[in-house]
Amino acid sequence: MRTGALLLAALATLACGSGDRDRRAAEEAVRAYDEALVRAFRASDRQGMRGTATEKEANRVLVLIDLKIADRLVLESTLERLDLLSADRVGPDGYTVRTQERWRYHDRPLDPGRTTGPELVAEMKMEYEVAREGGRWLVAKARTLSSEYLEPPGFKPGAPRGSAATAH
Repeated sequence: MRTGALLLAALATLACGSGDRDRRAAEEAVRAYDEALVRAFRASDRQGMRGTATEKEANRVLVLIDLKIADRLVLESTLERLDLLSADRVGPDGYTVRTQERWRYHDRPLDPGRTTGPELVAEMKMEYEVAREGGRWLVAKARTLSSEYLEPPGFKPGAPRGSAATAH
């Protein structure tokens, strides 16, 4: 009887340890995704998301990179802070990871003489669906839950350039 209880306790410890490893791996997948995102946009690298995102999510990012390329722009961004708020298991091979992130970014034109876009600083709450594929944890979907622009003061996305809402 005592041996059975010890065996159950040992199995429970192993199961929890595996869950903690999976949770950490899912969190690290989000960090790797954000780092790859910075590099992919900076280099206009269509392959930059491989190994950090599922094919569907990598293709979504590719569309955004292509829009920048078509406008002859490069997105220069820095992830200044990433705080993990939660990581909840969704089935045996999935997690929903929520973060609070601070990003600094601007559009850099590729054509000489064009003005660089305003430098923006945004505080964002993000949600990532992370899935295990082929033994690796990958971001399957990234979603912005909220975004607050800290710089420039009064900036509002979509406001006409030169209006009070976009002035420095």
